[in-house]
Amino acid sequence: MSKVLLVVGHPDLSQSKANKALVDAVRDLAHVTVHDLYATYPDFQIDAAAEQALLAEHDVIVFQHPVFWYNTTPLFKQWQDKVFTLGWAFTMDGSASQLAGKKAVVAVTAGVPADHYTPEGSNQATIETLLGNWHATLRLCQFDIQPMIKLYGTAFGLSDEDLATAAKQYNELLASFAA
Repeated sequence: MSKVLLVVGHPDLSQSKANKALVDAVRDLAHVTVHDLYATYPDFQIDAAAEQALLAEHDVIVFQHPVFWYNTTPLFKQWQDKVFTLGWAFTMDGSASQLAGKKAVVAVTAGVPADHYTPEGSNQATIETLLGNWHATLRLCQFDIQPMIKLYGTAFGLSDEDLATAAKQYNELLASFAA
């Protein structure tokens, strides 16, 4: 059975409707470990060795966060800087990193509807383009990159029914990694 690590980078998960719903939908899956960065590191003092050990214990890593100014949240970015180190998370000589071959999923929530994330929309780019740094980072770390999970309209326009459907689909996706 594959072990899934869900690394959550929401500044206040208890106050989040969408991110909380996604986490709650998978919390009871036995093979999923939920790791809330803001609850673990309220002082932003990240224990890189502990984080690397946690990553090493899991086969699938899900990186979940709201989109903040076309990026991840501040603590999540600091986590990347501290944990994804040369020689451990990536190499310059082409040898395998400690993360090589692990599946990686980026799961994001965006406040505005999906039509804002088109070349014609107000952002004039897709969310994949705007979050291209994730793809580059995961590629450098030699992850097996899975399709991005996107939940749009979390501040404007997402109905309770659509949120429930998204949470069910998230549960099904993470459950599928158990095999």
